[in-house]
Amino acid sequence: MLEIAPNIYYLHGKNNSRFPYCACLHIKGRDLRVLIDAGMGDDNMAPVLESGIDVLILSHCHIDHRLTRKLIPEVPVWCHEKEEIYFQDREYFFSAMGLKRSGLDLVALFDFAHGKFEIEIARKLTDGDRIELGGITLEIIHSPGHTPGHMAFFIPQHDLLFTGDIDLTPFGPFYGHDFADINDFLSSIEKLKQVKANMAISGHAGPFNGNLAGRFEEYGRKIYKRDQLLLERLGQPKSLSDFRGGNLFYPAYPDYPELIRWFEMVHIEKHLARLETMGEVRQKDTMWRRV
Repeated sequence: MLEIAPNIYYLHGKNNSRFPYCACLHIKGRDLRVLIDAGMGDDNMAPVLESGIDVLILSHCHIDHRLTRKLIPEVPVWCHEKEEIYFQDREYFFSAMGLKRSGLDLVALFDFAHGKFEIEIARKLTDGDRIELGGITLEIIHSPGHTPGHMAFFIPQHDLLFTGDIDLTPFGPFYGHDFADINDFLSSIEKLKQVKANMAISGHAGPFNGNLAGRFEEYGRKIYKRDQLLLERLGQPKSLSDFRGGNLFYPAYPDYPELIRWFEMVHIEKHLARLETMGEVRQKDTMWRRV
């Protein structure tokens, strides 16, 4: 564990915090010990188990943020009110993410997901909730776009922001699921940019110190760059299938290649719909073209 502020510890996830793992935050207040997310991997969970956990808060429903919960099944789970259903119904979860329509072998890809559902939610959180841990305050920031009930967390005593999967990685915002939303994501980035934090950490990268507003700005700018990349490829009309495997947004597919190809296609679908709304492209029959 890396102590980033008094009694606040950042736990890197296995595999350099890359899917199917994530980094997590452990906060030891005088009255309440909170773990935010549980996807660090079994070995990396050990110091938290030794320190103790009273509550597990899940920033959102994705599997990589609850993979290691199996080690603490007795710990009460809190989440945002809009995420509860995704923790309790496996079929609904995969359908809402769009994976049911992907044609992928979900059993082969997500066999580790068994036992990650039917999670009883002890408390549902909402935007603006303040949780007093004893000397440390945890402020809830609803930040949808990645998922409908995605949350970030601010600790005002240390000007510390945990951004979950608004992860400030070079790839940029991820919204490769049906229930993700680009406009919501942009709004959430702007919302977090306004938080008066000196340090930010995320589920897959960090810590980040200094010029956080600039980091959020650059992170959000990736969305507009993707718009432009797609428009450039539409110099000639193309069908959606013409983009498959074209590495438009992902330079390579090193891990889980078929899954990553699918995520890229969902990103492209969302950008085409966005550009159509903006009057930049239109679809005729099965072909997309610039206006």
